[in-house]
Amino acid sequence: MIEKPPHIEPLKPVADGKPNGNGSHQVIRETLPRAGGPTGAGRPIRLAFIGAILVIAILAFIPSWIQKWLWMRQLNYAGIFWTLFSVRWGLFGAAFVVAVLYLWINLRVALKNGAAFRFSSLTGESALATRLGAQITPAVLKLAMGAGAVIVALFYAVTFYAKWDTYLRFRYGGSFGLSDPLFGRDAGFYVFRLPFYELLQNSLTTLAVMTLVVVLAFYAYYASLGFSRGRPVEGWSAKVLPHLSILFCILVASWGWGFYLDHFELLYSTQGVVYGAGYTADHVTRIAFWIMIGAAAVLCALLVLNVFRPRLRAIVIASGIYVGLFIVALWLAPALFQRFIVQPNELARETPYLKNNIAFTRTAYSLDKIQETSYPALADLTPEMIARNQDTIQNIRLWDYRPLLQMYQQAQEIRLYYQFYNVDVDRYHLPDGYHEVMLSTRELSPELPAQAQTWVNEKLQFTHGFGLVMSFVSKTMGGGFPQYVLENIPPESSFGLTVNQPAIYYGESMPGYRIVATGVKEFDYPKGNQNVYTSYAGTGGIPLDSLWKRLLFAWTQADVNILFTSYLQPESKIQIWRRVQERVQQIAPFLRLDKDPYAVVSGGKQYWIQDAYTVSDHFPYSTPHAANFQEGLNYIRNSVKVVVDMYDGTVEFYVMDPNDPVLAVYRNAFPGVFKDLNQLSPDLKAHLRYPQDLFSIQADQYRTFHMTDPQVYYNREDLWVLPQEQYAGKVAPMEPYYILMKLPGSDQLEYLLMTPFTPQKRNNMISWLAARSDFPAYGKMLFYELPKDKLIYGPMQIEAMIDQNTAIAAQLTLWDQKGSRVIRGNLIAVPIENSFLYVVPLYLTAEGTDFPQLKRVIVISGDKVAMEPTLDEAVQAVFGTTQPPGISAQAPGGHIELGQARAQFDAAQKAMQQGNWGDFGKSMDALKRLLNGTAPTATRQ
Repeated sequence: MIEKPPHIEPLKPVADGKPNGNGSHQVIRETLPRAGGPTGAGRPIRLAFIGAILVIAILAFIPSWIQKWLWMRQLNYAGIFWTLFSVRWGLFGAAFVVAVLYLWINLRVALKNGAAFRFSSLTGESALATRLGAQITPAVLKLAMGAGAVIVALFYAVTFYAKWDTYLRFRYGGSFGLSDPLFGRDAGFYVFRLPFYELLQNSLTTLAVMTLVVVLAFYAYYASLGFSRGRPVEGWSAKVLPHLSILFCILVASWGWGFYLDHFELLYSTQGVVYGAGYTADHVTRIAFWIMIGAAAVLCALLVLNVFRPRLRAIVIASGIYVGLFIVALWLAPALFQRFIVQPNELARETPYLKNNIAFTRTAYSLDKIQETSYPALADLTPEMIARNQDTIQNIRLWDYRPLLQMYQQAQEIRLYYQFYNVDVDRYHLPDGYHEVMLSTRELSPELPAQAQTWVNEKLQFTHGFGLVMSFVSKTMGGGFPQYVLENIPPESSFGLTVNQPAIYYGESMPGYRIVATGVKEFDYPKGNQNVYTSYAGTGGIPLDSLWKRLLFAWTQADVNILFTSYLQPESKIQIWRRVQERVQQIAPFLRLDKDPYAVVSGGKQYWIQDAYTVSDHFPYSTPHAANFQEGLNYIRNSVKVVVDMYDGTVEFYVMDPNDPVLAVYRNAFPGVFKDLNQLSPDLKAHLRYPQDLFSIQADQYRTFHMTDPQVYYNREDLWVLPQEQYAGKVAPMEPYYILMKLPGSDQLEYLLMTPFTPQKRNNMISWLAARSDFPAYGKMLFYELPKDKLIYGPMQIEAMIDQNTAIAAQLTLWDQKGSRVIRGNLIAVPIENSFLYVVPLYLTAEGTDFPQLKRVIVISGDKVAMEPTLDEAVQAVFGTTQPPGISAQAPGGHIELGQARAQFDAAQKAMQQGNWGDFGKSMDALKRLLNGTAPTATRQ
């Protein structure tokens, strides 16, 4: 027999039913079960919660901080670590304390006000608690209130933690010596001060809104905003309304401060045709902001008065007026003024503001320093000019980096565990002259062969790449293969270059960590059928000389093998953050990095040079650019060159622009970090080059902001675009290219970065822009404008001339039908004296392989087009010139057949896949003999 459960009557409040002295009913506390259990029962839960937070913090954050500190100390940059650490956590702590106190005080007031109310139909607890059948005790409520305040404050403080750079700029920022034309403030105010003020104002507004919402929720919990039996709750006006008035007053005051800061933000306005303050912003919006500031002050005064004499209706009406004024003053009035007053006379009214926009944009991107001159672009390039500029022609880049990378990967990787990732362009003074070269570092492959993927191999033995390969940009041998300046393992050179320490422990693609100087010898390089091993003797890495360090890195690297391996020795070191850009960014997160660090051989050692930028998105009146490393930047300087040692991993920062006010912030914040450029070795200094990312940004802005006349700029009547070109049958934007040439009127060979321009919606060339890279003229930019009354062919028109040449088209069609694929390389427009020479290389690769040959060179001058096996032959065909002494053209019959090279290459590939390194070496030697034997004298294509 199943017993029926006992019937439990719901608990009801007990009241004596008699009114008290003020006429309300005396309510006796109902007997509800307490949420939270007996007294003190929640303490273990609280302690466990706090303990869990501490454990998470210790395990998740503290080990990574210690790791970062050890790493920065090893590189002698511990000062940066401690400065950033103190600034970040100082901001976090200050914001957290302010937010917690503000929330806690207001929640305590709300709790006190809510507990003081007595309802005629309810107990002292909320109706919600009654419906739940459980009484929420004051202790539980206070705990929830405190936890809520802490959680909200944490989220609030995280914003400040991430704004350390804004604070540093505010703290150490100076002046630019340039005032804005609207308010007369120095540009430093906008770049360094205004962002921090806006951070404070936005944070105050956020905190005020969050607190107001939470307090309203508390009052709703206590039913203090409701009504009981149709009658207002007693104490509403005396308790709740004053508190809410104070909170709302703080919020409105924050809005007023925001309107004051917003009137400075007019210098970044996008209303109208001007970026920055235009006619409407100056004459209407600017005044509207002051009206809103006054309205905010009046509303604040009413709210303060409401604290002492509560008048809810008056506050509602005033708030409605405030919102209406906001809509009219800041939305409707500027829009109507712009439409009916400005637009009918836009050019006349906006001209002064267009001048501001043009001038400040040119200053922000250093466009105002560009030297502008005319370039006649004569069509009569003569054989005598060609003879006078043989050193320029000798350095015309015929090898595109894409097929050259494939060639390097096939011919110079040597082993499966090596890989080339990128090809750089540089120049070197060799015994026979000044040469432009292309080079790539031989780094470790991201994955070892499957059978070699053990922890010891991956972390202890295969620790570094080895050497680099370098070739001339125009010289070839063996019927279309690059002539090497540096090649093979160990590095060999016939041109005087030496590499005494070819090991690459820090590269462009070095994922994960490695442990060096262990009981396991490190693989250094292959030598025939044997391997050469070494043990790291450099300074790079953090010593693993104690148990706590091994335990630390076992945790941070999520690899317990670090703790338990028996191969570690007292001198063992762990190398982390081995990628060049990752390494620089970890040390100097306040710099923006160029996408392409490049390799340099200097003094027998290998280095990386990384260009670094200082940027801002708050330069007044300057039009933003969507750069790949910071969206919306409108100020940029290449103020720093970073040099990274490939073996030791040392990182040195050199100042390129000592007059940059943004760099001055970091030089003041981190004394001793940045070195003067004269401390860089002369040989390394000779390899500095104008960075391509900066040049691309400047060229993109200059195509519009070369127009300094407001009317021309307004009409966009001289707008340029970056040209298009064909590569491998596809049309793509033409990339700026480095070139070794003589500037017009000069007999000195210089290393330049240049790009041509074409008019919008047309393909003829209109101008070209160049940046100098050789000292003492480093950094100077030159602009050459072509005559507008004559046609100068642009890249796509040259491409069309090639396509329309029947002899060339027939030959290309024939090659494409014989199991080969033709790749048309970069078009290079070469300024020679006052004319242009256009050069296009053609590569041929067999289907199914990535082993391209430079098979033909097309030369165009004026209306003459020639395609020949070498550059010299093509130039001779166009101009009827003879070759200079010492340079021999390769006879057509001297070219090796593609099938011969392919057979040797296939044999080498097969041997490599089978791990038969003896046969691999024989095949590669045979291929090399074939190439050298066919063309013992290097030829210039």
